[in-house]
Amino acid sequence: MNMFDTIFARQSIRNFCQERIDWETLEDILKFADSLPMLIKDSKVEFKLVSNIEQKQGFNGPFSIKAPYYICLSAEKTEDYLLNAGYLMQQLNLYIESKGLGTCFLGTANPGRALKSSMKYDYVISLAFGKSKGPVYRDPSQANRLPEEDLVVYKEEVSSNIRKMLEAARLAPSSINNQPWRFVVYKNRIHVFARKNPWFAKPLDRMKMIDMGIMMANLLIAAEELWIDVKVAKSDALKNKSFPNNEYILTVLIS
Repeated sequence: MNMFDTIFARQSIRNFCQERIDWETLEDILKFADSLPMLIKDSKVEFKLVSNIEQKQGFNGPFSIKAPYYICLSAEKTEDYLLNAGYLMQQLNLYIESKGLGTCFLGTANPGRALKSSMKYDYVISLAFGKSKGPVYRDPSQANRLPEEDLVVYKEEVSSNIRKMLEAARLAPSSINNQPWRFVVYKNRIHVFARKNPWFAKPLDRMKMIDMGIMMANLLIAAEELWIDVKVAKSDALKNKSFPNNEYILTVLIS
């Protein structure tokens, strides 16, 4: 199963076998992480592999998960660094699950102080992974996601491949299944927006931008699989415009 296929079959795993994974597999995952393309050029990040077997490396918070391994991402705080972090971690997430291992994002759980202080940059997010106690994959119809009509506005008729890209984006995981992404679609471009949080939910804005990066990984992996040439840019007209319910993030230009 490749990463594109995994988009449609994956599910978040919360019950792991506390078993070791062979070093060759772990090394392969780390090499893949270090080779990942950035969504935001010149971003500085560090991946840190943490074993929870030899020494307990728990995460704090109500949404923490006990897993045999974690990969933590720290990043330099620059413009759109959260978007880039989500983009990187979802690629890694899909790669690990394509190998038959279970994964789950730890969005609001925090590593201990000692672990966090050992990271090169500011801690952003972690991914729990390991051998799952249950099935790693599911039928995409079982995914609890908003229907396309709630997320996408088509301004023009588009190809079935562009619709497939958007379906991959729709299936992306998000914190508390918030699904903040919204799309305005033309034949040659997709304008990507994020739903604004109400004032009392502003603390969730940080996770929202990570979620948007996760979705972008699905969208761009699908484009590559379907042989669609795309480029990511920002529209000056849209980024300077105020919208009542959504905020403009970027535009995917389709060749």
